[in-house]
Amino acid sequence: MVCIACWTKYIESLIENSHIAELLNGSLKCSICHDLIAPLDSLKDVLPKALKDRLQNILSTIPATTHPTTIDEFNYYFNENDELRHKITHERFVFITQRHYNLLGDCISDYLQNRMKTQWKYKEIWLPFRKHEQTEKKENTEEQQTSDNSGQIGDSNVDDHHDQTNIFISDDFNTNENGCLILIQGSGVVRPNQWARSCCINESLNIGTMFPYMKHAKENNLSVLILNPNQTTYYVNDDDENNNPNDDKDPQSFYLTTTRVYDNRTTKRIQHNETSRKHILYVYDNIIQEHCKGNKLYIVAHSAGGDALMYLLRERTQSLFSRLTSVAFTDSVHSLLPSESEQIKQFLRQNGIHFVASDEPMGTPVRKRQSFYSYEPACMEVSAGHPKHEYTSGHCVDGVFKFFFKKQMNESLHLEDDNKQENDDKQEQDEKQEIDDKQEQHEKQEQDEKQEIDDKQEQHEKLKNLSKENDENHLDSEMA
Repeated sequence: MVCIACWTKYIESLIENSHIAELLNGSLKCSICHDLIAPLDSLKDVLPKALKDRLQNILSTIPATTHPTTIDEFNYYFNENDELRHKITHERFVFITQRHYNLLGDCISDYLQNRMKTQWKYKEIWLPFRKHEQTEKKENTEEQQTSDNSGQIGDSNVDDHHDQTNIFISDDFNTNENGCLILIQGSGVVRPNQWARSCCINESLNIGTMFPYMKHAKENNLSVLILNPNQTTYYVNDDDENNNPNDDKDPQSFYLTTTRVYDNRTTKRIQHNETSRKHILYVYDNIIQEHCKGNKLYIVAHSAGGDALMYLLRERTQSLFSRLTSVAFTDSVHSLLPSESEQIKQFLRQNGIHFVASDEPMGTPVRKRQSFYSYEPACMEVSAGHPKHEYTSGHCVDGVFKFFFKKQMNESLHLEDDNKQENDDKQEQDEKQEIDDKQEQHEKQEQDEKQEIDDKQEQHEKLKNLSKENDENHLDSEMA
């Protein structure tokens, strides 16, 4: 006799703990006897309707093809709050298998990049440049480079770009002289506009993507450059696990496979972008130096992106520091090397901040963390406002921009203070000079008055002596 209440509770626990696929594909074993549990089909007639409907809705998120290209094929959508929801039930994402999760994540990456190009009018640039693009670049005039021609910094219509990596720039990247925000994500499967795939799927795009940073940049009149340090290889053949023609005949079995899937495709490194470090160096030399008009550069680097940023600081110190204003690390992997230059150390101490995973409120100073090479952090460390690594960038965005522009404001205030001090010093000097002049004038007046008295005294003595001499002469005359 099957206890329906117990089975219902058990199945719901499988859903919550991401093991529902094992029950659906008949691979789940009893925790007591270790025998395979009967397939779910044998229980469908006795399960409550609400649970059967829920299971059916979960199965509806399995695409009809093994090569999905949109999130719509998974029966998911992003609502007005940019949260991923089921199209029918409007419930949160339910994990089925890693394969299902990965393919959905790939479609979300495409969705986010398309949204950047359509909603935000960002331009997609493919790297490395083709030879003909480099030639065109040299021949173009400044007017052509700042126009909206697709070939100005890479033509997206040249080919399929299978051996290139893409980055994105805002539409004012070539013209905005105020400043530029550069965003560098961490390692893994995240692509342009993503900090964390898991946050995009399980939380919202406001936490998992760079949209909030793009919004703040626009509000502060900054252009934007979004890097792609993880896409460093390309496939040279299509012999992957998705190309079995039999899979499309039974896509449900394909997506319910819980065993580890190995990718047998052959890969090659993308030229000049073979690693995240080489990628950021190539972007700096060919995009930032050649095309970015911003007089000030602001950089945000998450996780392993911090290591790539430190590499850039070391390799392009002089040219980069002429424009670099501030850097913000978000739960980053970076260290000061024993041989680090004093110029880099001083810059990070004065112009850097590190938002780390912490339970403390965002912006609260936290205990200094020991790095691999050094006991001292590279820069000031504060809480990102969340204890989980992948959530940090999404939770500290306000703190990042407050640091960027409060620092700038403080510099302005310091300049005003310097000017005020200079004016105060000048006023004090003028007042002192005026006092000295008055004192000198007073002393001169006293000296003149004293001289006048002395002159009068001398004149009086002369008259007195003359009178005495006349009296003596008169007496001598009488005696004679």
